[in-house]
Amino acid sequence: MCIVFCCMPRNQPKFIQGSSVHHLKSANHLFTIKGDFSKPTGIAIDFENRLYIADSGRSVIYVLDRDGRLLESIGSFGWREGEFDSPADVAVDVQFRLYIADSGNNRLQRFSLLNRDFSVIAGEKTHEVAESLSLYGPQGVATDSRGYIYIVDTWKDRILKIDPLGRFQMEIGGLGQFRKPQSVVVDASGNIYACDTGNNRICKFDFSGSQIAIWGEEGSRTGQFQNPTGISRDRFGNIYIVDQGNHRIQVFNPDGLYLTEFGQQNLDNPTDVAIDNYIHVYVTDTSAGDIEVFKVSSE
Repeated sequence: MCIVFCCMPRNQPKFIQGSSVHHLKSANHLFTIKGDFSKPTGIAIDFENRLYIADSGRSVIYVLDRDGRLLESIGSFGWREGEFDSPADVAVDVQFRLYIADSGNNRLQRFSLLNRDFSVIAGEKTHEVAESLSLYGPQGVATDSRGYIYIVDTWKDRILKIDPLGRFQMEIGGLGQFRKPQSVVVDASGNIYACDTGNNRICKFDFSGSQIAIWGEEGSRTGQFQNPTGISRDRFGNIYIVDQGNHRIQVFNPDGLYLTEFGQQNLDNPTDVAIDNYIHVYVTDTSAGDIEVFKVSSE
């Protein structure tokens, strides 16, 4: 199958004034990455600013350069190692290992970008696994600077932390704390931020899993959400939330203070977000089948 990717600039980018807190000033739309996407969902960026796109419709992971040019595709539909069923999210760790939330197969796969080999480190395997590591429709995955992996086990309303060998470390959730969470990110201090999608809010936890902040509620005003599905952070520590139902990205400081928003004129059904070292913001738009790229400016 021949796949062609291209960039489609917009004539009138959106330019929104925002708060100067944490140096954020404004955001404008740069271009659109078009390609043979079916349902692009999760997105991640590595330390060399390569993009990894989970296409849940084609059950494949696309690797692009920062300008949207296709570098390679990884995987195909199936249930064996190296095959996926509706992959929902991706993450890359400091050892250039790619993690795939293989949602339809109820598991987390790892692919070494250096050795080019796959392994299943959580969820359904060929042998029996402990109940604490069983997964049901995982929608999100993230890594931290120490190599730990965080899995959003969506249909069990929880987040699992495991080590690089797949050994259980911690569970966050249960007792009605989450309602269908979909995304997670971890900051440099080990604080954990989760999109509590069904409750239309963001939850922040410290490294031990103790809750330290909650913000947001259902609505369309500043600081409110309609189905928040994706979360990421920039190198300044600011938190970017995909407010799917309101067709926008909202940005907050690490304590939940609203900074700015953008994307309403460019986004149809945004799902996930990732930010590179240049504060370029990449947003997967599942319904449009493309990736919208924005530039956030600072003072």
